[in-house]
Amino acid sequence: MSEIEHMNNDEVLSRVPAEFRPLLNLDHLTTWTLDRQREHNADLSDYEAVRALFQTVLLSQHVEGDGRWAARRRARKVEKHLNRLVKGSREAARGAEGLRTAYADHVRTVAALPGQRAAKAKAKADRRGQVNTFATKSLNKTVAAMTARPDSDTEESSETTGQSAGKASGGRTVRGVNDLFDRKGA
Repeated sequence: MSEIEHMNNDEVLSRVPAEFRPLLNLDHLTTWTLDRQREHNADLSDYEAVRALFQTVLLSQHVEGDGRWAARRRARKVEKHLNRLVKGSREAARGAEGLRTAYADHVRTVAALPGQRAAKAKAKADRRGQVNTFATKSLNKTVAAMTARPDSDTEESSETTGQSAGKASGGRTVRGVNDLFDRKGA
């Protein structure tokens, strides 16, 4: 699958400048980022060489009347900017590599989503079927239990012992909550 296929909206793709559209293909992006990494690594080695040169020259400049660390303090003001160049090139090279790996992960994730969603929907349907089966069995057991009782008011109840029977409306004896249900129409 081409990496561009995950972009369904042609309007979004048309807003991307033509010279950058090939970067949406992972092969082109890999080539491009490796070129950027090579450039940044070459810059990094140049900046490190320049920093070493400046350190050598600036640290060796002693002016009459300098204190022990005066040359080092003067050199640090220049080295600070060279250190930023070195750090920036190193971070840019890492950024190019990170871009390549993150986009590869993104493409892999987008390609896998339809299969994952189908599996999730199937699992959900299976769970729903299991719940429906369980609910059907439970309701059938409840209906069977309610219709299997005898109609007498003096039947032995399975309610907790120690409860005294009371009179309900209609003159029926009530021993527990189950006796309150109308057993005839269930």
